[in-house]
Amino acid sequence: MSDHIKIFGEASTIIKMKKRDVILKIGEVENYLSYIIKGSIVILTYHNGNEICIGFSIENSFFSSYVSFLTREVSQYQVVALEDTMMERIDYESLQVGYSLSAHHQAKGRKIAEQLYIKGSQRAFSLITKTAEERYLEFIEEYPNLLQRIPLKYLASYLGVTPVSLSRIRNKVAKQ
Repeated sequence: MSDHIKIFGEASTIIKMKKRDVILKIGEVENYLSYIIKGSIVILTYHNGNEICIGFSIENSFFSSYVSFLTREVSQYQVVALEDTMMERIDYESLQVGYSLSAHHQAKGRKIAEQLYIKGSQRAFSLITKTAEERYLEFIEEYPNLLQRIPLKYLASYLGVTPVSLSRIRNKVAKQ
């Protein structure tokens, strides 16, 4: 199937999702910690009837509705494949068993948790302290190849602007 060496070992599975497949629905408990081998996902929520983009994950990165995964409570997020996506994932119980068996597994789990925490903290800080244009420039620096792969409505939502405002920002940046 792939030359990918399983990050989580034999307890994990490799699955393929088609573009637009829902990986996790709001109201479900997140049972997996996932690593994207190929493809991309978007994390969404809804507020007052509006779809809000919380984040993206692409190749060689982890994703999860992590609060739901840790607390075993229902997720406030929906996860959708933006394109055909192959991922490796491990379920909550298998991960806990791995943690109990080895300090190596615990250290690997801590590193993944730290990456997810840092990503979330940087996003929150950016929303609070940066302008929409600065957030756009930051996004294209972090995800240089993702602009061609995602709907602009998701990017606008992620940046906290309307699609019209995003268009203005893109035009301004292109002229610089």
